[in-house]
Amino acid sequence: MTEPTRRADADASAPLVAPRPALSRRRLWVFRAVTVATAVLLALAVVEAAVRIVLAARPNDIEALRRFDHRKQQGGPMTLINFVRISDNPRLVYELIPSAEGVFRGNPVKFNSAGFFDREREVAKPAKTFRIAAIGDSVVFGWGVTAEVRFTDVLERFLNETASDGWRFEVLNFGVPGYNTVMEAEQLRSRVMAYQPDAVVLTFVLDNDAGLPNFLARPRPLLTLRRSFAWELLRQRREAALALEPGLMGVAADQMPPEYAFLYGWDNCRRALSDIRDQCARAGIPAIFLVDYWNVERWRGPQAAPREDNPAGEIMAFAAARKWRVIDMLEPMLAYLEPRGWHSFALCAAPDDGDAHPNAIRHALMARMIHSDLVKGGILPDAHNRRASTETLSARWDEILFKAETVAAVADKWKTR
Repeated sequence: MTEPTRRADADASAPLVAPRPALSRRRLWVFRAVTVATAVLLALAVVEAAVRIVLAARPNDIEALRRFDHRKQQGGPMTLINFVRISDNPRLVYELIPSAEGVFRGNPVKFNSAGFFDREREVAKPAKTFRIAAIGDSVVFGWGVTAEVRFTDVLERFLNETASDGWRFEVLNFGVPGYNTVMEAEQLRSRVMAYQPDAVVLTFVLDNDAGLPNFLARPRPLLTLRRSFAWELLRQRREAALALEPGLMGVAADQMPPEYAFLYGWDNCRRALSDIRDQCARAGIPAIFLVDYWNVERWRGPQAAPREDNPAGEIMAFAAARKWRVIDMLEPMLAYLEPRGWHSFALCAAPDDGDAHPNAIRHALMARMIHSDLVKGGILPDAHNRRASTETLSARWDEILFKAETVAAVADKWKTR
């Protein structure tokens, strides 16, 4: 038998196997789509799980203050969680850590032994010294700027450089990032009044002074399937880094722990404003209510809103009715921006990073307006001499603002609207 014949016989004796039918083009595309979709869903699940692991390791709730004590007072770069701690006073909730120092948002910070971002101050007021106490949140604290350009420091230097009749001036900085008006009222009562201030300045920001910082929220519900934390971080984009650490982002009402309800909302805010004013009245000292803005574009241009269309108008009227001295920064900011044609963000510390806190220019404008009000009201002990030197003092303020422009280094894109 020849070789080809044997091969043919062997092939004939092999069991027959039905050929596998080829996939139709339509089924092939369905198979590929399902495979890709499954892979994408698995990838998204992995990303979501990774984000939740990171969030669990970096909580932005009140527990973060208790869990990260080992990271306090480090000398290098710091976030807010590194220099705040739980306060023994439950109405303050938290406070700055005395003598902590490091670098915060690129700027050196060093707190005094009393736990304030200020130089060392004697509690007892020296003779012939006029003291101004500045209370407030991150605006007073100087978030995003160096200490020397804050309005408290600028005002203190100016007052002493232009002083007469042997007077000395101190502007004490009691700012704590995230404090709201209720906390500031308690701070004034429990800590600030011991320094015997001759005037109190409260800064107010409509966006957050009736709310609370995000690390006083309930813990994140990381086991829920009703929300995607990965999507939230992606949607926030520039704010994603802030969302990953304790910061100043406001607490939503449904995230408010019941034990902090006394701090939250406009009713509590108004009661606190009345409380602060009453404390000052009992001490026989004036209370100055300064309203700061991070964006005044709605009042500019052909479609500008009327000045009276101001969301802060109601709270300013409330303060005025309770005998606060009200300083509205809206007009000074517009008067500064309009001749230059600059955008409001030219007065923000880091607008490209979503940081709308005052830069050196806005701090200088606030210092100038506070000085003007103190002179106008005859509050300063040498106010009569200052009134007689109005032109000279005005020229000096112009110089201060010019230097502030250099320090602020405003980006060219914000020098147009």
